[in-house]
Amino acid sequence: MLAEYLTQKVWCHRLQSTPEIARKLYHAASDIFIAERQRQLSLTKRVEKVTVLCHGVRDSANPVKLFMNKNLSTPYSCTRHLGEPYIKQTAISLVNGKPHHMHEPLTDDCEIEFLHFKQDDPSIVNKAFWRSCSFVLGSVLDIVFKQEHGVQLCESRDFPIESGSFAYDFKAKLGNWQPTQMELQIMSQAIKKFSYRNGRHAFIQPLTTSIEKAKEIFHSSRDKLAQLERLSATQDTASLYQMARHVDVIDGPLISNIGHIGRFTITAIHKLKEEGDGVCLYRAQGVALPASITMHSWTYQSLVANAMPLNESEEIVEEDGEEKPSLESHQ
Repeated sequence: MLAEYLTQKVWCHRLQSTPEIARKLYHAASDIFIAERQRQLSLTKRVEKVTVLCHGVRDSANPVKLFMNKNLSTPYSCTRHLGEPYIKQTAISLVNGKPHHMHEPLTDDCEIEFLHFKQDDPSIVNKAFWRSCSFVLGSVLDIVFKQEHGVQLCESRDFPIESGSFAYDFKAKLGNWQPTQMELQIMSQAIKKFSYRNGRHAFIQPLTTSIEKAKEIFHSSRDKLAQLERLSATQDTASLYQMARHVDVIDGPLISNIGHIGRFTITAIHKLKEEGDGVCLYRAQGVALPASITMHSWTYQSLVANAMPLNESEEIVEEDGEEKPSLESHQ
């Protein structure tokens, strides 16, 4: 039964029924994230200028030169000088040829390209979109179930677009539950409910911080601490992202805001294995389209059907010169 596992009002009812102690833990990660982000910004005591050359602006062969604030201004700040179309359309930027989150401060003189979903080669922005959908899927799982089912987020899976679905692994006490199509539909609508509550273009904010600070942020999550411990073997910092009160560890960069997400469908939840004490490991999967991409309903339902079987693909390994799949190849 739907009421056994999910609230009827997926977003707001779930928050209202959360015990106070769980609400404090949920907000604690976000509060520490915000405090650390403000601390990093406060390290800039004196405002210095950097020169930013913006390429491909207004179909001009010559870059537009902007003078921005070092360690404070972001690519998004630049778009506010270029006009409304760049604010709305740009999902991610290239800074000196490397993918860069729109809300990540600029640290030196640089050259910028603003990427959107309808450009000639959308592979970079498509990959950021797919990862962002995994991040959003995690935020839905974090809030949609009733508290007694003890949902614990594990890790987003960095599957390629050509695998057919993005995914997120989580643990919970759900017994023999197998979600119906109605339940999956209600869960999918949670992101729309979030948009209505927080603004259609709610920002996804980045933070690069030390592994130790990241462990402080996720001190109440055993699985996130384990993920950070694995990262510490090869790096000293962790990439975190925040959307409203949801914070997660995920390789970026992601898209700038959830307004770029159009159709969003959670297609399946697969039980992977039993962990003991009634806890099982699950994999939630989904498919989505950018808001700027239109597709016939029949075609989209074909994508939904393809995203239902368990995704066991190899995760993406970055290699120079590797061709990235495009969302447009599915149309």
